[in-house]
Amino acid sequence: MLHKKSSNNLMAKALATSVMAAALVIPVATENVQAAPVTKTTFKDVTKSHWAYESIKQVAEKGLVTGYEDGTYKPSAQVTRAEFAMFLSRVFDSSERTTASFNDVPGTHWANDAIQEGLALGFIKVEDFANNKFEPNKPMTRGEMSRWLANGLAYANPEYAKAIEEMTNSSLTLIPIPEFYGGGVNKKDLPYIGVALGTGLLSGYEDFTFKPNGNTTRAEVATILIRFMYTMKEAPSDFTGLKELLEVANTGTNILTITNFKELGGYKDVLGKPHTYANNTGVATIEHAIYVDTTGSKPKGIFKDMFFNEKSEESVLLNKGIYRIYYEYTFKPSRDVSLQSISNGSDLHFASNLMVNKSKIEQFNLSSPKSTSKNEFLKGETYRYWAHNGIGTQPGRQFGSRTDDGSLFYYEVPK
Repeated sequence: MLHKKSSNNLMAKALATSVMAAALVIPVATENVQAAPVTKTTFKDVTKSHWAYESIKQVAEKGLVTGYEDGTYKPSAQVTRAEFAMFLSRVFDSSERTTASFNDVPGTHWANDAIQEGLALGFIKVEDFANNKFEPNKPMTRGEMSRWLANGLAYANPEYAKAIEEMTNSSLTLIPIPEFYGGGVNKKDLPYIGVALGTGLLSGYEDFTFKPNGNTTRAEVATILIRFMYTMKEAPSDFTGLKELLEVANTGTNILTITNFKELGGYKDVLGKPHTYANNTGVATIEHAIYVDTTGSKPKGIFKDMFFNEKSEESVLLNKGIYRIYYEYTFKPSRDVSLQSISNGSDLHFASNLMVNKSKIEQFNLSSPKSTSKNEFLKGETYRYWAHNGIGTQPGRQFGSRTDDGSLFYYEVPK
């Protein structure tokens, strides 16, 4: 559906909505596991054929997650806040503690020391909990888990704290999950989800949703903890996906991360600035320029699943030495016009008659015209929508465009 742009910020409005994800069965008396840990490294309910067998064995060997007295691990049980506090505290194994406390976590609580460590290190924040209640037996949501993990990385490396801050403070931040435009995610969780996705700590589901309000099983947390221990040793710049997200947050594009193009004048210099079409159809601005690497046999980049469907007819666009560019435009028509009419009046960077794949429009709730030929853009309204184009990789090729005030973006393919 083509979206009209109100005087309020559409992005913030879309981010503010919420939806609940399906929950799993809550395990009984999980805190007993931590109060009386069983130092087994294999479990009778986790066979070698289990998808998380190796990860579960590793976290058990490291003493990060323990089993039950009956010899089980309960891989499908949900992880509670108290449990995850304990798991992360064992990863850090810090002697730091804080005097802060929660009303519902007495000093005698089995996880109190771990929670105190979490508060001291900053992976747990008092301000994230209402009425000073921790609710220790509440299952962790994936949004909360992203927050704790990202804050834990920030403690280990201040560069992650900088990354969180950059995505938090930018109006250009774009996180490739359906909930970004479709709702079901708390806006303040987005930078943390970005870090989790960008580093590979967490990933989306088969339908590409992130399910911020969904929960995590004990099997899943084993793999997450192993990844977390690896990620703690790396810098944000070591993860291409996170570099893309940060470049977008800072400049509106991921071109320098995903391509080898040389910047002579950046997209950042033209974002939001008007470009009037030669055929007097209206005025457009570029809001984002997202690149997907389709030069080879497989699409690459953290935004590939958001825009490109390699299982559809779009697969013919692969392996042609061309990058796909997905532009987000704001457009104010001077008369009732179609997408085709708009594209006839400008260069390919400020207008395109190539709509985003329909399946991606539906999956990621992208704003887009329904047709290229119908007059869907009505005079007096302002629209925000996505369209796409491509750019070749011939050595020495140069491309760019200008806005009405002479601002320029300009790139060159190395010879």
